[in-house]
Amino acid sequence: MRKRCILVALALLAAAIPTARAQEREEMVPKLYPVKWRSPEEIAHLLDGFAPRIFASSLNTVTVIAKEKSHAAIAELIRKYDVPAKVIEFQFYLIRASGGGEGIRDGVPEKIRRVISDIASLTRYRSFEILDSPAVRATEGREVSVSGKGVYFYTLRIGGRGPSVVATEEKKRQIHVDDFGINFAIPISSDPKAMFRDVGVKTSFSMEDGETLVVGASQVREDPKEPGSAIITVLTGKIVG
Repeated sequence: MRKRCILVALALLAAAIPTARAQEREEMVPKLYPVKWRSPEEIAHLLDGFAPRIFASSLNTVTVIAKEKSHAAIAELIRKYDVPAKVIEFQFYLIRASGGGEGIRDGVPEKIRRVISDIASLTRYRSFEILDSPAVRATEGREVSVSGKGVYFYTLRIGGRGPSVVATEEKKRQIHVDDFGINFAIPISSDPKAMFRDVGVKTSFSMEDGETLVVGASQVREDPKEPGSAIITVLTGKIVG
């Protein structure tokens, strides 16, 4: 009798498994979300991990297949993120720093002079001059790059998903860049046909709106018999729109 009861229970359990699976499938509900300001790809990336299946469309929509109870949170997340992208203006200062000489050349803005004074107090560099000061306007979620020449050819790039603006707990706005790089082509000799070597910085950073930040130094020359020199990259970031 006991054996028969066990067999009946097993049969009922086996019959219940397909029903449970069917109910689980029934819980997955597709919904179409229109995207007004951001790209569907951005929204799809934002939702990664919130739903098992997400489809970005070229028609400014995102289709999300998720459990019914998850859609309320997904809709709220899209509502908060799908807003006009902010524009950030970055002002770069490419500063050549040398161990020889003394002082700061003319033409260096006062706010940058204060940063340079801090650099001088912490390093062996004693003389400073600005090689170039490119300005870049970047839109949230978009890459941007610029090339130029300030004694040395250079290329700077804000890559990845571009800059983003987030609010801190103190209700301040913070600019975040998760993929920044600057590269300089340094001639190996004075020969006009000389080969070049690449030096640069690749990093990520966060800064408050309006802050001035040192993002790195690119070594130009390191000779035991002569004072070394480097190009220090300083920037300010400001949200302008």
